[in-house]
Amino acid sequence: MSKRKKYIPHKTLNPANQRLRLDSLKLELQNLGKTIDALSKSHDNHISYLGNFAKHDIKNSIQSMDSILSTNTLKELTDEHLLSLKTNLKVIRQTMENFAELIPYSQDETFSITSLISAVELLNRNIFFEKKIEFFKKLPQEIDVRFKLPFQSVLQMFNNIIINAIKSCDGVENPKIKLEVSVNQMVIIHIFDNGTRIPKDNIEKIFNFGFSTTGGSGIGLYHAKYICDLLKGDIQVELTDIEPFTKAFRISLPYTHISGI
Repeated sequence: MSKRKKYIPHKTLNPANQRLRLDSLKLELQNLGKTIDALSKSHDNHISYLGNFAKHDIKNSIQSMDSILSTNTLKELTDEHLLSLKTNLKVIRQTMENFAELIPYSQDETFSITSLISAVELLNRNIFFEKKIEFFKKLPQEIDVRFKLPFQSVLQMFNNIIINAIKSCDGVENPKIKLEVSVNQMVIIHIFDNGTRIPKDNIEKIFNFGFSTTGGSGIGLYHAKYICDLLKGDIQVELTDIEPFTKAFRISLPYTHISGI
């Protein structure tokens, strides 16, 4: 005779627990939506920066060349006109070469810290000039530090921090931004600025979605931390007494290898 299976009644779902679970899922979805929104907007901003980088110089050169060619006949062209055409062609060629530096290529899919910093400089050189911001850097000498990380993601992360520093320096006399690199178990990059000081109460909130001390959207720093976490790195903001700076963003990233130059 077969054994009869013991009947186990289904537990009645607790409405209070159900409500808590639903609230938790709703909050999770809201946070996911915020993250997707931040990724989308930050990505759009990055694409805009890449486009504007080349657009500014190339547009000016083309307008200058067009002015010469459309207002003069072949017989009216002077040596001065020809020199101007050659100069503008050189500007366009140089701009395209610089643009190539924003998308470095290597067979092993790695890139150097030097190429990263050069790309950050190129993306922001016009705004540094317009706002009279002094940008300087301190890199390790005689060594080549390489990363095996998605270049555009790392560039976007660093550029978001630089943009924040630029905004923070609005209205500051003699604005300065400094980028300093050191190497230990990880690559440590400090980005200093002498902009508005962050109140201590805001330090813990600086990477929160929507929080801003510069009047911005509060998306750039949130996204920078999101990328850094994905890359198994770390990002912190620190107040500093190093003159003339008021704060520093400290980024730690894993590197592939170091070699002598």
